[in-house]
Order: sequence, then C-alpha cells, then structure tokens
Amino acid sequence: MHTLKSLKYLVFSAPVALIALFSSNSAHAQMEYMAEIMQPEYMTRDLVLFAEGLNLDDMQEVIVEGFFDDYEDDFQAGWSATQERLNAVAMELRDKPDATERDTLEPVLTALGDWVVDKRQLDDGLLENIKVILLPDQKTLWPAFSQRLYREKNIRRGRLSGESVDLFQITRDADLQSAAETAIAPQLEEYAIALDIAIRNRDSILRGNPKKLFDNILSGNNEKSPNLVDNAIKARVEVRNINDRYIELISENLSAVDGEDFRLRALKRGYTRVYRRTPAERILRQAADNELFSEGTRAQIAQLETAYLLELADLNYVLLQQTRSYEPALHKNRELAGQVRKNGGTPEKLDDPTRDMYKEREALGKRYIEMLQALLTPEEFLELDGARRWIPRAEQNNIAPAIAPTGKTGGLATTSPNHKGQDNSDKGSKGKEPGGKTSPRTSGVKDADKSGTGIGSPDQ
Repeated sequence: MHTLKSLKYLVFSAPVALIALFSSNSAHAQMEYMAEIMQPEYMTRDLVLFAEGLNLDDMQEVIVEGFFDDYEDDFQAGWSATQERLNAVAMELRDKPDATERDTLEPVLTALGDWVVDKRQLDDGLLENIKVILLPDQKTLWPAFSQRLYREKNIRRGRLSGESVDLFQITRDADLQSAAETAIAPQLEEYAIALDIAIRNRDSILRGNPKKLFDNILSGNNEKSPNLVDNAIKARVEVRNINDRYIELISENLSAVDGEDFRLRALKRGYTRVYRRTPAERILRQAADNELFSEGTRAQIAQLETAYLLELADLNYVLLQQTRSYEPALHKNRELAGQVRKNGGTPEKLDDPTRDMYKEREALGKRYIEMLQALLTPEEFLELDGARRWIPRAEQNNIAPAIAPTGKTGGLATTSPNHKGQDNSDKGSKGKEPGGKTSPRTSGVKDADKSGTGIGSPDQ
C-alpha cells in the first residue's frame, strides 16, 4: 500500500507526476501506455505520411492539415479539462484529511479513465474524417496505409532482439532495383498483414484493460499474473518470429547478392550485438585494403579474412539461436523478479548461454589477429588503426614507425611530419624541407560477402 500512500500526496500537487509514478512502477507495466495519454497520437508532422501513403492531392492536403489542427486543438482542450478536473479533486480532498486511500484515488482514476476514452474517440475521429475525403482509388489504399501507420508508430515497443525490425525500412535502405522490388512485393504484402495482426495483439495484451488496471490499484492488488506475463512474452516472440520468418522469405526471392545483403542488414538491425562488426573483422578488412602492402601479402591477408569470416559465421549462427531461446526466459525472469522478492523469495538466476560464446568469439578474433601479425612486420601492423589494442603497452614503445619522419637534412626529425611546429633537427639549414610521409590508414571498411541459408545461418 506504500505506492497508494505516495499517490495520495502527489494528487494535491502534480497530476502529471501521478501518471509518471504509475508508469515507473514495475508492478503496473501497463501504465507505460497511460503515460502516453498526455501526448496526442498524431502530430502535424504525420501529414507527410498521410499525403504519401494515400496519394493526396494539394487540395486534400490542405483539408487534412485543417483536420490535424482541429484534432490538436481538441486534444489540448480535452487534456486541459482533465487536468482541471484532477486539480478540483485535489482541492476537494485537501479539505478531507481523513479520506481513505480509496477515497483519494477513485476520483483521480475515474478522471483518467474518462480521458482515455475521450482520447481514443479523438484519434478515431481524425482517421474517419480523413477517410471521408478520399476518392475511390485512394480508399483502396487505406488498408495497407493503416497497417503502415500503426506499424511505424508502434514497432518501437519491442523488447526482444529482432522484435522492433521493420522490413519495409530495410527494403528502402537496401536501395533495390525496381525489378527486385517487384519480385518481393507479394512477400512484403503478406508480411505487412501478418505483422499488423501480431503487433496489435501484442499491444492489446500489454495495454490491458484500463478499468481492470484501475480496479487493481484501488484494491491494492499490485501483483502481476504469471499468465499475463507469459501471454505478453508469447506475443512479443510472435512479432519477432514473423520478422525472422520474412527475413528469410524475402531474401530467398532476391538474387544471391541482394538476398544476402538484405539478410545481413535485417539481422544487424534486429540482433545488433550478435552481428555488429568485430574488432578483428575491421582490422583484417583494413589490412586487406592497404595498398602499401605487396600484392602477395594482401592476397594472404584476404585468404585469412575469408577463413575468419567463415568461422565467425558459424559462431554467430549459434549465438543467434541461443539469443532467440534465452531472451524470452530472461525477460520473464525480470518481469517477475520484484514480485518474487516482495513475497520473500529469491529470483532465479538464469545462466546466460551466450556468455561463453562471446568469449569464444573474442578468442577467435585474437587467434586470427595473431596470424595477421605473423604476416606483417611489427611496424606495419602498428600502422593499422586499432592495432595497438592487440599489442601489450610495454611492447609498443619498442616498435619504431614503419616509415620514420625525417628532418631537413634527411636525419631523424624531432617532431612528427604532421606537426606544424618548428623542426629543430637542423636549425641552420635553409634548404627546402622534403617532409616525411607516413603510411595512409584505411578507416573505411566494406562489408565482406557472406552467404547463408536460413536466419543468420552460415554457408555450409
């Protein structure tokens, strides 16, 4: 009941803080949605989305802009009225110091509940007004546009890896040829429908029933139902699985190069920790591109890089599978941990199966970097960006630059060639300084080609 006591005092001074406290209370995760009642669902900036998605003409854009203005005015008026209502409740309760917690909270929650209903009516009203002005051919665009609108506004609610990926964005980023876009259009259409159903189902579970939520607050029932947690996690997993499934389907309907590029883009976006470029991957690519090395050395480095990427793909595939299996269990454990502690128990500590795999991946990179070092002189290796992390600090001071900076007379300069200060190696010389030259460093790294079958799987 401690939370209710806190709310009793908050209502006198800050209705907004009241909502913020709800949303931060781990016992009521659904209040994350309640915190959003302070913001309109649609902003004027969304007009571009409507204009593009529905092919609005200039006149229609002007009309829709007016709808947006009216919507924002109505929202501000409605939310201000709700705040005044909450303030009135606070003033009334101030004169009742002996009011019970239920007497304190019930009118507050009633006011918020009424506003939730009013806000949804405003949101739906805006969409209905826009639909009225559409021409017949534009109305046929509405189902797909409605899916896009909801997807772009709610895909970010993901908590699991892969849950917040939008494959339409990946498609745009991939900059495919028109023929390729046509080839995957049926899969994208199927994906939009399946994802829309899954996201709406997830959000419905997470949002819950505001009335039931308020009743639980009033009754002091702040425990989460394990079934509710299970259902929420299952809904999240379904969204993630749809993304993973269509990553594969879309990739298969593209050319080998485009398909692999699409797959890697999507996996990197969804499973960033698994597929982000490793330090070893960066330095091997940089070394392979370094034109100061002989052709033979660069060919050997390229072979080394290819071998590393094949082994890395195997490890990443295992990491991907472990991540997909482990994260839902971890999420459930975290959701119920506070409740377990409150009941006097100790939350179960889950073993992370990915920890050892990441250590193995780090060891793999170190092994290949050691092979790279064997192909180069210490000075050449040190010239590569990021190379110092692989060399003990005590040994770095004993390695001279690959090309030593020279002074005016050809002797060793006391300043770097890039230093703009005076070179003191030969103060009396007035000859033209030739200047030293260091090896260029290649910082841009291209994605190496990797092929695979299935979600993130290596080419066997």
